[in-house]
Amino acid sequence: MFVESVVALLVTTVALLWLLRRSFLLPLPPGPRGHLFSGIPSSLLKTEPWKTYAAWGVHYGAPILCFRVYNRITIIVNDYSAVHDLLERRAAIYSGRPMSWMFHVICGRGPAVFNISGLDPRHAVYRRLLQSGLGVQAVKDYTPILEDEINVLLRGLRETPAQFERHIRRNATAVIMKVAFGYSVLDNDDPFISIADESSKISGWAMAPGRWLVDYLPILRFVPAWFPFAQFQRQGAEWRKTLEFVSDVPHNWVKEQMAAGTNIPSFTSRLLKPGMSEEEEDIVKWCAGALNAGAADTSQSTEVILSKTVSALISFIMLMALHPTIQDQARDEIDANIGRLPRVSDLDRLPFLRAVLKEVMRFAPVGNLALPHQATQDDVYGGYRIPAGSTVIPNVWAILHDPELYPDPFVFDPARFFSGSDSASAGLSGRAGQPDPYAYVWGFGRRRCPGIQFAEPALLLAMACILHTFVIHPELAENVQLEFTTGITSHIKPFGVRFTERWPDSQVPPSKIPPPTVELRPRLYTRVKL
Repeated sequence: MFVESVVALLVTTVALLWLLRRSFLLPLPPGPRGHLFSGIPSSLLKTEPWKTYAAWGVHYGAPILCFRVYNRITIIVNDYSAVHDLLERRAAIYSGRPMSWMFHVICGRGPAVFNISGLDPRHAVYRRLLQSGLGVQAVKDYTPILEDEINVLLRGLRETPAQFERHIRRNATAVIMKVAFGYSVLDNDDPFISIADESSKISGWAMAPGRWLVDYLPILRFVPAWFPFAQFQRQGAEWRKTLEFVSDVPHNWVKEQMAAGTNIPSFTSRLLKPGMSEEEEDIVKWCAGALNAGAADTSQSTEVILSKTVSALISFIMLMALHPTIQDQARDEIDANIGRLPRVSDLDRLPFLRAVLKEVMRFAPVGNLALPHQATQDDVYGGYRIPAGSTVIPNVWAILHDPELYPDPFVFDPARFFSGSDSASAGLSGRAGQPDPYAYVWGFGRRRCPGIQFAEPALLLAMACILHTFVIHPELAENVQLEFTTGITSHIKPFGVRFTERWPDSQVPPSKIPPPTVELRPRLYTRVKL
């Protein structure tokens, strides 16, 4: 018995050593190698890097690529099959998040929902709370908020149409602040509108590849802020204050309102319970922060709902201006099936508008690169070695513009997602049956965005109400070149558009939703200074 055990142990050890040796003999995926010390220059990744990665994929002829910036290995996944195989089927080893010492530690955003490792026990708790708070029933509960705020958005577009970006950001911020905290944004000058935009930019700056040496030499995080050349510490401390304002101040405000008995039911107030432990309350705070101020062009939370909603609506307006026939078809559907200003309960009657939204998300993805994953152990794929600790980034843009999946990928065509009979009656090309872009634009595996059930009706309602109320025209009818912003989230760079109101001043739009009721309460930000 002893001899058999020893033999079995030896055989197992030899097999493991052979497999280990074999894996190390395998090459890394192909890609540019760059300088021996620094790898590729980070300047290559500053503008529309998804297009650079896609071009590299064509050049090297491989579904996954590899490059290095200093001591960090990044794996780019350009192929939908590889994304599915790695991030869905092997989600257990690709649910980590790469450590950003500047953003996660110095800026204090490590515990945020979209920064925490998928292997951390908190991650499962976060997802459970967010899914319950943003599920189908929650959308029904929040319907009055969506419909009230749409009236404010339409009023802003009517009065100052040139500021449409500002009105869209105000709408998204107002909805999220009311849902997350029961806080009313009463005007465009509310600090939480500008602070959300600023925190989004901070996220992009703090996580920019190759920008901060501390990300590659973590020992530098111990350098004191007063030390020469420690500007990153001083900058990080300033950013930390801004980001803490976004998460801590609203949370504490809700607690004060609950203690006084004046709170409005919200995501936070429903989760806060008497006698909660400090850790349980901290989890609630970060979950609400995932709605209000995180990643997205931001600290990795709002990117989910707030920034993705803003990006999608801006791209939608730009694309409607450039495609009047599609705009008219969507508007005709609204007029024929509803005949008044749409409500959330009407959205299931607008299949073509839903197809328009999906094509907006495919043609102009709100996240051209998915948030980075991390391989938590060595892996092998397609004959290539993926080392543990590698940053793995799905190139969503490359997948959604793959001609094998989406013929004529640079043509904006909602008929891709519209049934054949319906598209034929609408005079469209009828190419339905192409993959649903939602499978790619909302994340992968355990890192999939939990806010999709809330974001989709919010987007559809805004799109439907805008088209019901206005006709969108480009200022210049010709030579419009589409460009995209570069950041954690992305959208088409705005160009000049005009909103022509469909209803004369003397005519009241049919069945107009009553204007929102302004609730008077202490202003959240009176206790803090920006």
